[in-house]
Amino acid sequence: MFKKIWGPQMTIEQERRASQGFTLVEIIVVLAVLAILAGTAMPLVSHFIDRQREDEVRREFADLAESLEDYYFDHGSFPESLRAEDFYALYLQPGFAGTAVTDSWGDAGDYVYRRYRNPDIVKINSVGVNGRDEEGQGDDLAISVHGSVAGYRKTRSRMRIVIEVLANYLEAGGRLQGDWPTDRKNMGLSDSLALDGFGTPFTLDGKSYALRSAGPDRKFGTADDLSY
Repeated sequence: MFKKIWGPQMTIEQERRASQGFTLVEIIVVLAVLAILAGTAMPLVSHFIDRQREDEVRREFADLAESLEDYYFDHGSFPESLRAEDFYALYLQPGFAGTAVTDSWGDAGDYVYRRYRNPDIVKINSVGVNGRDEEGQGDDLAISVHGSVAGYRKTRSRMRIVIEVLANYLEAGGRLQGDWPTDRKNMGLSDSLALDGFGTPFTLDGKSYALRSAGPDRKFGTADDLSY
């Protein structure tokens, strides 16, 4: 028989170990290394998943804020809930599988939705990683939508129309009675222009011709009043 001359021959001990495979100590070392790697990787994976969820919640909050402002512009108030029939799917696109208002945390429940009155504000929050509603605190993700944004926009739009009609009315010799419902009808203004963007009737001064809105708090004589 020919001997191998291109490399060192295996010793008897090496041949014995090769035939036996891994030793118990080597297996334990490998398992320990794998455990360390798993312990390091799992938090990173969990953090990545949480960041993905946060990004999804923030995108949905942006859509919710825009949809709620549009609804307020048309109604002068916020919907009773995120799934109200006159809001969901009309102003807000349901999204894939109807998850547009579903919290990424919270066992597939909806975002927490709270309404406040005078001034109108809605606060929406996700329960966050711990799964508890902390009213926007702690690890909750939260957003506030103010009705004043859309309300003022609609109020100004209506006031411009009223003032333009008033100018034409006075130029034609019309006179104000100092009573808004009466003056509005005399000027030929429709019922749709009777209220400001917050659902409160305007006032029109018969002497100064000042048109006023009570603003978001619906109370005249406060800092948020709007006049034209």
